[in-house]
Amino acid sequence: MKSIGVIVNEDKLGTVDLLPQLFKKSRELGLRLLVEKPYIPEFSGSSCVSKEALFAESEAILTLGGDGTLLSAVRRMGDYPLPLLGVNFGKLGFLTSVTQDELGSALTALAEGNLISSLRPLLDCRYHNPTEPGGHSRVLNDVVLSWGKSSHIASLDVSLSGDKLTTYTCDGLIVSTATGSTGHSLSAGGPILSPNTRNLVLSPICPHSMTVRPVVLSEDAEISITLAPHSKNLVLACDGQPLAELVPGATVVTRLSSLQIELLQLPNYNYWEVLRRKLHWRGSSVE
Repeated sequence: MKSIGVIVNEDKLGTVDLLPQLFKKSRELGLRLLVEKPYIPEFSGSSCVSKEALFAESEAILTLGGDGTLLSAVRRMGDYPLPLLGVNFGKLGFLTSVTQDELGSALTALAEGNLISSLRPLLDCRYHNPTEPGGHSRVLNDVVLSWGKSSHIASLDVSLSGDKLTTYTCDGLIVSTATGSTGHSLSAGGPILSPNTRNLVLSPICPHSMTVRPVVLSEDAEISITLAPHSKNLVLACDGQPLAELVPGATVVTRLSSLQIELLQLPNYNYWEVLRRKLHWRGSSVE
């Protein structure tokens, strides 16, 4: 790979300050960087291009920010996803696996073709309010129906591939990929899935029955969610971005997409080591 698109989250402290090092190292490696703004014009080997050209002319995308920055890049790619390498300037950083100190090593591995890749499935989410045009979103982490403007409970009719599952009485519902299983779903009591699986997780938020638990679904499941006539309104968010206020009668249908995202990582990357470190897992100790 020689042409690398760079997306910079300027709201994250230190991202712009790291650009001189990034441009200098890239020039040494013969990499051409494409950016959306002329951050540092004096550095050769980089080009300021339009948002459309950033993806059309790049062979991979480098994000400087947190997991949210990487997720925003996924949304912008459309039907032609590119390999993604995330440098973490956020807090947790489950998706942005490269630290700031590892940037030079990551660029060298990228130029030499030594990065490892992890293919992650995407979700297709289609939603429709009564009497309104429908919408569509492609999702890496999760689809979340939650809260809205009222503290009243929600009532959600759920079917799996045409067969009724149940009616959830709850505060909301989460449909998560394996990649997103360490996000909202985990906070709602859902399981952590190995990232190379194509299963989905359906996790109710604060269900009003102790017998209701998260459900792991097969990769061919189509999940149809309908707000019951007496339900409160809910907000639909995909990968953390609010998309619509759902009213009674609204439907949300999700299933795995045929598209996948390729996440690039350093050769020494280990998913379970990341979990141990990020989630502060500890074994039993004996005094």
